[in-house]
Amino acid sequence: MLYLAICAVGICAITPAGCATHSATSARSRGADVITGPEARETSANDAFEVVRLLRPAWLRSRAAPSLSNPEATYARIYVDNVPMAGGTRDLRNIATGDIQEIRYLSPTEATTRFGTGHSGGVIMVRTRRGG
Repeated sequence: MLYLAICAVGICAITPAGCATHSATSARSRGADVITGPEARETSANDAFEVVRLLRPAWLRSRAAPSLSNPEATYARIYVDNVPMAGGTRDLRNIATGDIQEIRYLSPTEATTRFGTGHSGGVIMVRTRRGG
């Protein structure tokens, strides 16, 4: 009986700490397809490009065979506050880290479903604080 009481006390002492750590981590990072604003601001990066390069470099890699007519098509297209950008991933350099609310990657399949054809490299969507 004393053994059960000691185990119960030990479990109660451990469980809240374990749950608190998990929820704090979950609030900060939502997974491999999302970078939150607080997560971005924890880096040493000055702009969104550097944030992505440091935290999710795979998002910046080419996804398909290059095309002679449109060599940029193999890279992720950039959308800032739901507006497509024409400059490719270099447009991420124009977004200060402090302005980032969230950066999300959409796979080519998700991007095509949401935006139509022409997204063979996927999409990097940036939501800024001012554009929401």
